[in-house]
Amino acid sequence: MNAAIVSQTAFEWFVTILTGGLAGGWLVYDVINLIRVRRADRRDPLIRDRRFGYVLGILIGLVGVVGCLRFHDVM
Repeated sequence: MNAAIVSQTAFEWFVTILTGGLAGGWLVYDVINLIRVRRADRRDPLIRDRRFGYVLGILIGLVGVVGCLRFHDVM
């Protein structure tokens, strides 16, 4: 029995929009937070941890967005 609910193309676009949207939102959120803490005291360990976390979040978001773009041969 081969009764697919949606076509393969529709499923690929659904997963791409879901993944790219989540990764893009994560990227924007962490960029905004990184901009907010740029003037904070760099000697404070909590601020350093936040910056490190935001940079990792930006990298994860970039991997997600670039992965979606490469999947669809845009990059």
